[in-house]
Amino acid sequence: MKPRVYLAGPIAGLSYDDAVDWRAQASHDLATRGIEALSPMRAKHALEERRISTNFRDYAGSGPFYTSRGIMTRDFNDVKRSDALLVNLLGLRKQTTDTVMELGWAFALQKPTVVVIEPTGNVHDNHPLIAETFDFRVATMEEAIDAVAVILNR
Repeated sequence: MKPRVYLAGPIAGLSYDDAVDWRAQASHDLATRGIEALSPMRAKHALEERRISTNFRDYAGSGPFYTSRGIMTRDFNDVKRSDALLVNLLGLRKQTTDTVMELGWAFALQKPTVVVIEPTGNVHDNHPLIAETFDFRVATMEEAIDAVAVILNR
């Protein structure tokens, strides 16, 4: 069975392409190393062609995976069944609640995290509990892919 990595990062407030493109590239790069990527954006076609709302209720009628319970259950299950998390925090100007929650789950479940974040100045640097969930901190997605591959022996 291939090792799995969960692709955590912001979604709300982004364009669909911004939420999906880095995950698609990371999924491709990880697959070349024999690693399966789990994306919280899979089967989220109702979010295409627009900026993703910061209010999940705007999509509640789109199906069970768009409700608060559906989002929480699927994402938590993905973190539980992953062997590691690749977390993209690059360029963020405000904290991303969902990603911070996923980092907390990973910490509690003892899943290693590789966090892509600027060397200084990112808003997530300002909280000690968030910073403590960063097992491996890197500055580029390429470094993150390499780190995940090393952690998962690929």
